[in-house]
Amino acid sequence: MEDDEVEEVIDLEYEVLGLSIFVDISTKPFHKKVFVAEVNGEIVGAVVVYWNSEFKVGSVAVKEGFRGQGIGRKLIKRSIEYAKKRGFDDVWIEVSVTSGTLVSYYKSLGFRINDVIKHFYGIGKHAYSMVYRI
Repeated sequence: MEDDEVEEVIDLEYEVLGLSIFVDISTKPFHKKVFVAEVNGEIVGAVVVYWNSEFKVGSVAVKEGFRGQGIGRKLIKRSIEYAKKRGFDDVWIEVSVTSGTLVSYYKSLGFRINDVIKHFYGIGKHAYSMVYRI
Protein backbone atom coordinates (compact mmCIF):
# COMPACT_ATOMS: atom_id res chain seq x y z
CA MET A 1 0.00 0.00 0.00
CA GLU A 2 1.28 3.42 -0.90
CA ASP A 3 0.88 6.49 1.34
CA ASP A 4 -1.72 8.01 -0.98
CA GLU A 5 -3.84 4.85 -0.68
CA VAL A 6 -4.31 5.02 3.10
CA GLU A 7 -7.55 6.98 2.94
CA GLU A 8 -8.93 4.66 0.26
CA VAL A 9 -8.22 1.58 2.42
CA ILE A 10 -9.82 3.21 5.46
CA ASP A 11 -12.91 4.10 3.40
CA LEU A 12 -13.07 0.50 2.08
CA GLU A 13 -12.95 -0.92 5.61
CA TYR A 14 -15.74 1.40 6.75
CA GLU A 15 -17.81 0.54 3.66
CA VAL A 16 -17.44 -3.23 4.08
CA LEU A 17 -16.93 -3.70 7.83
CA GLY A 18 -18.43 -0.58 9.39
CA LEU A 19 -15.14 0.17 11.18
CA SER A 20 -11.45 0.47 10.42
CA ILE A 21 -9.00 -1.98 11.95
CA PHE A 22 -6.25 -0.05 10.14
CA VAL A 23 -7.10 3.11 12.09
CA ASP A 24 -7.33 1.16 15.34
CA ILE A 25 -3.95 -0.57 15.08
CA SER A 26 -2.23 2.54 13.73
CA THR A 27 -2.27 3.95 17.24
CA LYS A 28 -0.84 0.79 18.83
CA PRO A 29 2.74 -0.50 19.01
CA PHE A 30 2.42 -3.23 16.39
CA HIS A 31 4.31 -3.82 13.20
CA LYS A 32 1.73 -3.60 10.45
CA LYS A 33 1.27 -3.93 6.71
CA VAL A 34 -1.59 -3.60 4.26
CA PHE A 35 -1.89 -5.52 1.01
CA VAL A 36 -4.30 -4.19 -1.58
CA ALA A 37 -5.98 -5.60 -4.67
CA GLU A 38 -6.54 -3.22 -7.55
CA VAL A 39 -8.66 -3.43 -10.67
CA ASN A 40 -8.05 -0.71 -13.26
CA GLY A 41 -6.29 1.44 -10.65
CA GLU A 42 -9.15 1.18 -8.12
CA ILE A 43 -8.57 -0.48 -4.76
CA VAL A 44 -11.23 -3.20 -4.56
CA GLY A 45 -9.82 -5.21 -1.68
CA ALA A 46 -7.43 -4.93 1.23
CA VAL A 47 -6.07 -7.04 4.05
CA VAL A 48 -4.54 -5.50 7.18
CA VAL A 49 -1.99 -7.63 9.02
CA TYR A 50 -0.08 -6.87 12.19
CA TRP A 51 2.39 -8.62 14.44
CA ASN A 52 4.65 -8.57 17.43
CA SER A 53 4.95 -12.05 18.94
CA GLU A 54 2.00 -13.34 16.87
CA PHE A 55 1.08 -12.65 13.25
CA LYS A 56 -2.58 -11.64 12.90
CA VAL A 57 -4.97 -10.79 10.11
CA GLY A 58 -6.82 -7.75 11.41
CA SER A 59 -9.27 -7.29 8.58
CA VAL A 60 -10.13 -8.44 5.09
CA ALA A 61 -12.38 -6.25 2.97
CA VAL A 62 -13.49 -6.71 -0.65
CA LYS A 63 -15.90 -4.33 -2.36
CA GLU A 64 -19.32 -5.87 -2.94
CA GLY A 65 -19.17 -5.90 -6.73
CA PHE A 66 -15.85 -7.77 -6.67
CA ARG A 67 -16.66 -10.57 -4.25
CA GLY A 68 -16.62 -14.17 -5.40
CA GLN A 69 -13.68 -13.55 -7.74
CA GLY A 70 -10.94 -14.91 -5.46
CA ILE A 71 -9.66 -11.50 -4.37
CA GLY A 72 -10.02 -12.19 -0.64
CA ARG A 73 -8.40 -15.60 -1.08
CA LYS A 74 -5.40 -14.04 -2.87
CA LEU A 75 -5.05 -11.39 -0.17
CA ILE A 76 -5.09 -14.02 2.60
CA LYS A 77 -2.58 -16.19 0.72
CA ARG A 78 -0.31 -13.15 0.28
CA SER A 79 -0.55 -12.50 4.03
CA ILE A 80 0.40 -16.10 4.82
CA GLU A 81 3.39 -15.90 2.45
CA TYR A 82 4.47 -12.67 4.12
CA ALA A 83 4.18 -14.20 7.61
CA LYS A 84 6.26 -17.16 6.47
CA LYS A 85 8.97 -14.82 5.09
CA ARG A 86 9.04 -13.03 8.44
CA GLY A 87 9.65 -16.37 10.21
CA PHE A 88 6.22 -16.98 11.74
CA ASP A 89 4.81 -20.50 12.10
CA ASP A 90 1.17 -19.42 12.52
CA VAL A 91 -1.27 -16.85 11.21
CA TRP A 92 -4.19 -15.91 13.48
CA ILE A 93 -7.59 -14.40 12.77
CA GLU A 94 -10.69 -13.76 14.88
CA VAL A 95 -14.14 -14.43 13.43
CA SER A 96 -17.56 -14.01 15.00
CA VAL A 97 -19.06 -17.32 16.14
CA THR A 98 -22.29 -16.25 14.42
CA SER A 99 -20.57 -15.86 11.02
CA GLY A 100 -20.87 -19.44 9.83
CA THR A 101 -20.14 -18.48 6.24
CA LEU A 102 -16.91 -16.73 7.18
CA VAL A 103 -15.84 -19.55 9.48
CA SER A 104 -16.37 -22.02 6.62
CA TYR A 105 -14.52 -19.72 4.23
CA TYR A 106 -11.46 -19.51 6.48
CA LYS A 107 -11.57 -23.27 7.05
CA SER A 108 -11.48 -23.71 3.26
CA LEU A 109 -8.26 -21.65 3.27
CA GLY A 110 -6.67 -23.93 5.87
CA PHE A 111 -7.53 -22.12 9.11
CA ARG A 112 -8.77 -24.15 12.06
CA ILE A 113 -10.70 -23.08 15.16
CA ASN A 114 -8.33 -22.87 18.11
CA ASP A 115 -10.46 -21.33 20.84
CA VAL A 116 -13.52 -19.22 21.65
CA ILE A 117 -12.86 -15.68 22.86
CA LYS A 118 -15.75 -14.62 25.06
CA HIS A 119 -17.14 -11.10 24.58
CA PHE A 120 -14.57 -10.27 21.86
CA TYR A 121 -17.00 -8.02 19.99
CA GLY A 122 -18.82 -6.81 23.12
CA ILE A 123 -20.99 -8.35 25.84
CA GLY A 124 -22.32 -11.70 24.62
CA LYS A 125 -20.62 -11.37 21.21
CA HIS A 126 -18.01 -14.10 21.02
CA ALA A 127 -15.34 -14.87 18.44
CA TYR A 128 -13.46 -17.90 17.29
CA SER A 129 -9.72 -17.59 17.38
CA MET A 130 -8.65 -19.36 14.19
CA VAL A 131 -5.13 -20.37 13.24
CA TYR A 132 -3.35 -21.28 10.04
CA ARG A 133 -0.26 -23.42 10.67
CA ILE A 134 2.44 -22.63 8.14
